[in-house]
Amino acid sequence: MFKLSNRRFMGAKTKLLASLNEIISHHISFNAKNNIFLDLFGGTGVVSEFFIKEKIFDEFIINDFLYSSHIIYQGFLEQKEFDLKKLEEIQKKYNLLTHIKENYYSKHFGDKFFSFNDAKNIGFIRDDLDKKLKQNKISQKEYHILLSSLFYSVDKIANTVGHYDAYRKNILLKDRFKFELIEPIKTDKKIKIYNQDANLLAKELQKDFLKNKIKCVFLDPPYNSRQYSRFYHLLETLAKNDKNELFGIAKKPKPENISGYCKAEAKELFKDLIKNLAKITEYVVLTYNNTSSANTRSNIRINDNEINEILNSVGKLEIIEITFKPFSSGKTDFKDHKERIFLCKID
Repeated sequence: MFKLSNRRFMGAKTKLLASLNEIISHHISFNAKNNIFLDLFGGTGVVSEFFIKEKIFDEFIINDFLYSSHIIYQGFLEQKEFDLKKLEEIQKKYNLLTHIKENYYSKHFGDKFFSFNDAKNIGFIRDDLDKKLKQNKISQKEYHILLSSLFYSVDKIANTVGHYDAYRKNILLKDRFKFELIEPIKTDKKIKIYNQDANLLAKELQKDFLKNKIKCVFLDPPYNSRQYSRFYHLLETLAKNDKNELFGIAKKPKPENISGYCKAEAKELFKDLIKNLAKITEYVVLTYNNTSSANTRSNIRINDNEINEILNSVGKLEIIEITFKPFSSGKTDFKDHKERIFLCKID
């Protein structure tokens, strides 16, 4: 079964978990109960997963603006009942598919990101999941588990270097697709899941947390110009199953869900975000690297002085540097790369 961390994802924080745990555990003053953790740019979800398994937080709010991530959070983290035997029977049937007709996914992604036969099976399964949900053969929770399982099964065999901005050419693609289930996480912790713009959610949460404040907000915003919705467009297409017109060699839909944190407006967005978070939280923990390279697409959007100025305006700031190998698409040469953890105690 797939674990939450098995997803290939740009900027995943798996290797930073021990450092984050040490910093949060030793630098934050906790209540006897009702300690809330807000993961505003959830990404893979591994940071929330890690602290869900720890004892220091009681409630969790996890958000991401990618629809595929939202589905994955519901598949792994939503605490609703499901029938595992039913899911295993569906899994067996999906792994015995033969003579599947050509479909949207084989037409666009076959012999590119997957073999043609694998793409046909992927397309059949995706449509079949919608059909099963509509016919009430599976519950909403079971649908989220099965759809998340499809994402992870697809990601495991995709002919890519870890994202879908391009596929590897001049490679003989073999039939490798196997439908495997994810392993949902069971916990007694309260978990709320959102699929919103981070800045808008920060304002929306003020109605609930102006008095009883969130203990810690974890921020891991995009650092550079590389848009996650474009890097993971194929998973977004699978998530929505909207079958829109696709363009270019990588078969991308028209641009949507574009993050301002990847653009020139990043500083102003971050300033607005911190201003609103300072009203509802006691601590802000931010991870942000210092990437500087010949590839301008990889360079950071907010510099150190800007981050320091914005965080110091709302509280007391401490910065911890960690040597960390960053994601590279293969063309970027990183030198003296550091991942920084900014810990701000709100005044």
